[in-house]
Amino acid sequence: MNKVNLYLFSIFFFQILFPSSAFTDENIKVSISDAWISEAPTIVSILAGYANIHNPSKTSISLIAISSQDFSKIEIHRNGFNGEMVSMEKQESLEIPAKSTILMSPGDFHLMLFNPSKPLRSNDIVTLVFSFSNGHNETIDVKVKRRHTEDHSHHH
Repeated sequence: MNKVNLYLFSIFFFQILFPSSAFTDENIKVSISDAWISEAPTIVSILAGYANIHNPSKTSISLIAISSQDFSKIEIHRNGFNGEMVSMEKQESLEIPAKSTILMSPGDFHLMLFNPSKPLRSNDIVTLVFSFSNGHNETIDVKVKRRHTEDHSHHH
């Protein structure tokens, strides 16, 4: 085999063993941790959810949708200030910069979960599907928890 044919064969063989997509960020999965939904009275039709979303890739990835069979719709929101008033603004997507983590927490970015299909109590589990701009979907089970409140009973 001459050098040109050997070179072409090597390229062909290498591409079969290691397709180029194996070296792109498209295959890198965003990870979701510490996800929870705040318990609310059964008459409340909108719940709040929180999570940490980590992007290990070299490029920015956006959270573009969240869905669940347990809710009629789920939106991304962010608290902010409008003068002296606290406001809440719907976000069409949430950018997770390269090699960083977004912490969804009370008072900042969070999920608004509308019209639960059944009353949810502490320790119930619901399934959420997070969809990202790179085509990746991450399905996770999320626990409903009581929001911790500070105990002021020791104050006089």
